[in-house]
Amino acid sequence: MFKVMVMIKRKPGMSMEDFIAYYESNHAPLGASKVPNLKRYVRHFIRPYGNDVYGTDDESSYDVLTEIWFDDRADFERGMAYLTEPETAAIIGADEENLFDKSSIRFMLMEDHETDLNAASPS
Repeated sequence: MFKVMVMIKRKPGMSMEDFIAYYESNHAPLGASKVPNLKRYVRHFIRPYGNDVYGTDDESSYDVLTEIWFDDRADFERGMAYLTEPETAAIIGADEENLFDKSSIRFMLMEDHETDLNAASPS
């Protein structure tokens, strides 16, 4: 699998509750219908957490970490190319204006390494 993480901040003045509601009821279904070869589309809505060890609960730089999965990089590239076609870009872009601080959007390619917890032993 080829995975991409997209980090995004909601548009200024939008509550987190409204952001999640709009993303889930409007933007996610729109995105899922427009990106060819998409295998998984997962949103991780994040909220700051602070305690005595990890500091404060200040506003986060991002409100959602979105995972998009494809079979391989070629499928990802085809999906991204489709999103830049004028008609599709206009539809997605108009919806993003309702939701995102577009200057915050960052795409990151993911390389997974997983620890085998059964093999790990406490020290």
